[in-house]
Amino acid sequence: MRDPQNLLAWARSQADELERDMSWQTAEYSNGGYWKATDAQSLPTIQGRAVAALEFLRRYAGSESEWVRRAQSVYDSHGDRQSIESGARALGPLLREWAAQVAAGVIDVLGARVWAETGLASTDLMEQVRRLNADRGSHPAAAIILCGAAVEIKLRGLVESQGLQMSERPSMGAYYRLLRKADLLTAQDVKDLEQLAGLRNSAAHGQFEALSLERAGLAEQQANIMLRRLDEIENAEA
Repeated sequence: MRDPQNLLAWARSQADELERDMSWQTAEYSNGGYWKATDAQSLPTIQGRAVAALEFLRRYAGSESEWVRRAQSVYDSHGDRQSIESGARALGPLLREWAAQVAAGVIDVLGARVWAETGLASTDLMEQVRRLNADRGSHPAAAIILCGAAVEIKLRGLVESQGLQMSERPSMGAYYRLLRKADLLTAQDVKDLEQLAGLRNSAAHGQFEALSLERAGLAEQQANIMLRRLDEIENAEA
C-alpha cells in the first residue's frame, strides 16, 4: 500500500468502519452514554478495527508522532471511561483528519519520500546497466558496479522506511545484515546479496580477471530479481 492515494482511501474507509456495528446507549444514572456493539459477536471485529487503525498510524504517521500518542490516548481513555466500542469509534475522526492533512500537503506520509527517491534512483541506474550491457564495447565492471549501487540504494530505502537503526557504517552488507536481523530478509536473500556484493567489490577494486560481459549480464539479472524481491517486501510490510 505504498501509493499515498491508496493510503488516504484506506484511512477514510477505516474511519467509516470504526463507526459500524455499534449503537448509542444512554447511561442509566447520568446524562451521558456510551457506544455498545450491536451484538456480542461484533465486539472482536470492532477491537480488530481499532488495532488496525492504531497500527496504521504507527506505520505511516510515525511511532513517535503526536498522531499516535493522541490516538492511543483517545482509545484508552474512552475505553476506560465508557466502553471499548467508544474507544474504537473515537479513532475515526483522528484518521480522517490525518488523511485530510496529508491530502492538503500539511504533513507527509512516513517513508513516502524514501520510496520515491530510492525507486527513481534504482530505476535510473538499472536503465544505465541495460544500455552498458547492450554495448559490447563497454567494460563489464561499469555495469556490475551500477547493479550493486541500485540494489544498495533499494536496501537503504527499506531500512529507512522501516525505521531501523544502524549500528555499523552504512554499506550494502550492513543494510542486508540489519534487514536479516529484523526478519525482513531470508537466509537465501542474504546469500544472493552476498554474491552480488562480492561481484561488485571485485569490479570496484579492479579485480577484472574474474569479470566478463557474461558476468555483467548475470549481475543485471540478479539485481533485477533482487529489486523485485525488495519491492515485494516493502509492499508486504506496507
